[in-house]
Amino acid sequence: MGKGEGRDETAATVHRTTVGPIVEGGPVAWRADHATAFFHQHLVVRPGERVAEPGCGTGVLSLFCARAGAATVVGTDLDPVALAAARQNAVANGLADRVEFREGSLLEPVTGPLDLVVALLPHRPAPRPINPRLYGGPDGTDLLLAVIVQAAARLVAGGRLVLYLNSIANPRRVLAAFGQTFAVRRLAGKPRPFTREEFDALTPGLFDHLVAQKARGEAEFTEDGPVPAFTADLYEGTRR
Repeated sequence: MGKGEGRDETAATVHRTTVGPIVEGGPVAWRADHATAFFHQHLVVRPGERVAEPGCGTGVLSLFCARAGAATVVGTDLDPVALAAARQNAVANGLADRVEFREGSLLEPVTGPLDLVVALLPHRPAPRPINPRLYGGPDGTDLLLAVIVQAAARLVAGGRLVLYLNSIANPRRVLAAFGQTFAVRRLAGKPRPFTREEFDALTPGLFDHLVAQKARGEAEFTEDGPVPAFTADLYEGTRR
């Protein structure tokens, strides 16, 4: 659904997903996107697990974990409006007694040991701050590296961190950090075509920033096809 004249950007709408009915707080940025669908397509939740989702947005992955049999689920986000929509979604799906949403950064609002952390976080690299729902720092790794450290401190031995990682977000750096405290395996991957126009619309010079990153070995994407493409990957790390 795009923006249009006369549309109330604050009005809630409901659409169907593979999780259930999802309430949106208006702006299209809060939709459950293809990355979310890709994530829960390959995510395995074990019955009785204690789960946290940092950067939960409207809570789609949190709801999926609860529906898949998690004992408890805590989703966190810095955006109070997104959290309000997440709480609406929990009620709409009959999961309000099993999913809690808290305001705060990453895993800081979460107490107690965890069995599973699911992390689909902003990690778009950019030469300057852009939309906070996308921006992950100059090389895209700011939140990814932080959640790896925090998850390692919260997860029980054998617990899992499932992390979404695009190949333009310095994957070598992220995977090196991930492998220090986790046994890491790749669950799935898919190509994601993009264009100069798409990225430069976010902030001028972003495409050239990626080209420079690639030259330094901090980003990976192909330029063989009609348009460039990076890889969207899902990794699972098991806490040693």
